[in-house]
Amino acid sequence: MSPKSGEPHKYRGIASDLRDRIKAGEFESEKRQLPSERKLADRYTASQMTVRQALGVLRDEGLIESRVGSGWFVAEWRPIVRNALERLSATQWGEGRSMWDVDIDDRRLEVVGRTEVELINSPEDVARALDMDVAARVWKRNRRYAVDGEIVMRATSYIPDDLAHDTRITESDSGPGGTYARLREAGHGPVRFREQLRCRLATPAEVDDLRLAAGAPVIEQHRSAMRADGRVVEVNRMVLDASRFLLVYDFPA
Repeated sequence: MSPKSGEPHKYRGIASDLRDRIKAGEFESEKRQLPSERKLADRYTASQMTVRQALGVLRDEGLIESRVGSGWFVAEWRPIVRNALERLSATQWGEGRSMWDVDIDDRRLEVVGRTEVELINSPEDVARALDMDVAARVWKRNRRYAVDGEIVMRATSYIPDDLAHDTRITESDSGPGGTYARLREAGHGPVRFREQLRCRLATPAEVDDLRLAAGAPVIEQHRSAMRADGRVVEVNRMVLDASRFLLVYDFPA
């Protein structure tokens, strides 16, 4: 039977109640394990299919995880706290440290596979963002990141060839401090950044690439880095698993 007009689907109400119970720490004393789907169905007077839908919502939010043969557990994943102003500070990358150091503390970071680096004709939208002629030559750096063994992000950056050639930006390992440090050494160091964010559902390709559940949310993050005269020296397009990150922006008064 369809819900009455204005009445939320039952699984959403179950998900909301479970979310509140998880945040209140109700399951901490139970080895972080939730009751079985059958017990939850009895508690909420719902079918197991409806309960499974509710659990799927919480799984996609990163709050719970399923363990084969054991049931559902409160997720142990700690969100990656991504503080934009700290990670983009020149005192971070300018001193040869990875911007990821701000995000992950002592957690294990790895690039999944090899960073793909190639010199290409700029796609039209990238050329527009870089204020260059269409098909101008740019270096494309494409990599996928994992933290503690979990894939969390795909990042693809574009740097004009006239700024990147004869630097390690053209190599898979760009060296300490990464792309921005190499640009600064070449006299093109960024001094200002602009980011645009939007949340959306993952595409089928992103579901496969980031190992997400179908219909999971992602954060699409576009960043432009500009040098002192205003020229854009890099465009970075990132797709983040929304359940893995907490985005933080500190602003001076």
